[in-house]
Amino acid sequence: MGTPPKRSSSTSAGRRESVPRRRPRVRSLKAYVALWTGAILFSFLLLIAAWFTVQANLRLMRQRTVADARALDAARELRNHLLNEEREDLLWRATGDAAHRDAKLAALREAVEVAQHLDTAGVPLDEAQLAQDIRTRLLALGDAAAPQAPPPIEKSRPAIDELLAAVRRYIARNELDMEATAQAALQLQGTMDRWAIGVVGVVAVLLAAGSLGLVRRVIRPTLELTHAARGLGQGDLSARAAVTRDDELGALCRTFNAMAEDTADHERARLEFVALVAHDLKNPLVTIGGGIRRLQSPALTPEQHAAWLRRIAQEAARLEKLTHDLMDTVQVSTGRLRLNKGELDLTALLRELVAEQAEVVCDHELTFQGEEECRILADRDRIERVAVNLISNAAKYSPRGTAIEVKVARSRSAAVFTVRDEGTGIAPEELAAIFQPFGRGAHAHRWAKGTGLGLNVVKQIIEAHGGSINIESPVAEGTTIEILLPLAPGSQGEGSGS
Repeated sequence: MGTPPKRSSSTSAGRRESVPRRRPRVRSLKAYVALWTGAILFSFLLLIAAWFTVQANLRLMRQRTVADARALDAARELRNHLLNEEREDLLWRATGDAAHRDAKLAALREAVEVAQHLDTAGVPLDEAQLAQDIRTRLLALGDAAAPQAPPPIEKSRPAIDELLAAVRRYIARNELDMEATAQAALQLQGTMDRWAIGVVGVVAVLLAAGSLGLVRRVIRPTLELTHAARGLGQGDLSARAAVTRDDELGALCRTFNAMAEDTADHERARLEFVALVAHDLKNPLVTIGGGIRRLQSPALTPEQHAAWLRRIAQEAARLEKLTHDLMDTVQVSTGRLRLNKGELDLTALLRELVAEQAEVVCDHELTFQGEEECRILADRDRIERVAVNLISNAAKYSPRGTAIEVKVARSRSAAVFTVRDEGTGIAPEELAAIFQPFGRGAHAHRWAKGTGLGLNVVKQIIEAHGGSINIESPVAEGTTIEILLPLAPGSQGEGSGS
């Protein structure tokens, strides 16, 4: 019955294994790109995180520097007021002028006011204690009443000198703090610069390595695949792409190779098909031509005359079947299969057809089963062609003397038409391809000649009628082809379902 596909799996596998290939390494191209991009993004995220951290520290350092500068300005202003107070005190002592005394007291009050702005919050403990000591000494000096005459210098000046010394220590401490902050900022900025250079270097290395990897994994295989595709497009059916990796591009190359293999197989099948069609056309034409010449001979007996007429009719029927198959194939391929549907009784049609075919397949026992009426809406000529094709295939691919059973029955809303033979069956790996165009197996020629179009045409005709076709073919147990066709409207509820 249904013939095996054009190529055997072992032959195709052998041809595919002949393509030069290195041992593929399992790594997804998507994973490679994701890893490469992730490494670059991670490096940039580290750089950004380091930049924000450095900026936060630099901002704190700027704030600390501004605070130290303000404290330093206040301390210097305080020192100036104290020096002014010392100068006015000396002038008061030298001249006895009360104006110098008042200027001295004013300078002291200004010094007290400035001392209140010395920062003690957020500074080291010793610096805060030093600022507090300066304010305490100034408040003590400011609370003392100004005498009418200057006190002895050895009693009044030590306190002022100690206060000036404390102010100088405060100034020196803030200058050291500012210098330390500036050095830390420079070191931090240098660290940030080195870190940025390092990250940029790492990113550059990643970009270079990733680009090189993409060239090896994407660009080069793509160019090879393009070259193979160009060769295939120019008619080199042996053009194949090397599969170097087990990734997406490797899968694409394997798909291309499979497509190229199928193209080569179809081209070989096409050439064989042309040769078979030419042969199938030649033989009947030769027979018909020879028969006509024999019929023109007056020496033929009536029996010989009738025999040659039957033979010419048989060969003409072969030509008609081949022509119909070719026409149906072309119409199916171009999407122009037209059906002249009408309501008909499938049971009656097949019963009549089996009776006719019994004379043609006289080497087999052809039987028919079906009593229940199965009315369908179909193209009568094409349904006949389907039945004749299946019966003819069953006779071709099963031994002489075996039975061929044709059966029609109803099943719910469908008419079930089956053809069963007692042939050798079809290997499971070949079943998927038997309905493809030119679907003749490597050993089909041992049984019968043919074009490999029959079952493909059958499938297309049945599907055009809204039906389906199934096949069961255990090896050495025969083949059963089952066709389901929808019943005509109005007859679906009649009869009994099986």
